[in-house]
Amino acid sequence: MKSPQPHTELFTVMREFTLESDRYVERVASLHGLHRTDLNALGFLVRPSREGNTMTPGKLGDALNLSSPATTALVDRLARSGHVVRQRDQADRRQIQLSMTEHARNVGRTLFLPLAMELGGAVQNYTPEELELVERFLRDMTAATSTARENLKAPEAREESGAPAQAAH
Repeated sequence: MKSPQPHTELFTVMREFTLESDRYVERVASLHGLHRTDLNALGFLVRPSREGNTMTPGKLGDALNLSSPATTALVDRLARSGHVVRQRDQADRRQIQLSMTEHARNVGRTLFLPLAMELGGAVQNYTPEELELVERFLRDMTAATSTARENLKAPEAREESGAPAQAAH
């Protein structure tokens, strides 16, 4: 019997990949005594160096949805562990820029090389044209997920009975 939703199996497989990726990151963090947020932060810090942009504590906090005090604690922890350095912006000395250290890059390679090797082996089973299609698909799915996240609204308040609360006039 065919599913009432046309892409149920595809979305199930995507969800499984996401969950397994999360499990990998959780395991890596646990094995190396890192916080999950630390790994996520390093993931965001790697992006600007690839794109030629800079990362500030404010941008990092926004990317991770952290409060200012939580961001400061995170950056302090990353700096103490030798993963991040703070530098004053040359154009605006009030602005702080964050950059990954070579130590952080080496740790990242160590943590994620086993995953990269496995993924690289799996990719060998596809033609360049198939991989191009998969890349386009994943970019589209990422953009759609980002749009859905941006459009999320808080649920309506509920009364104890479970019924939606009436708005006060």
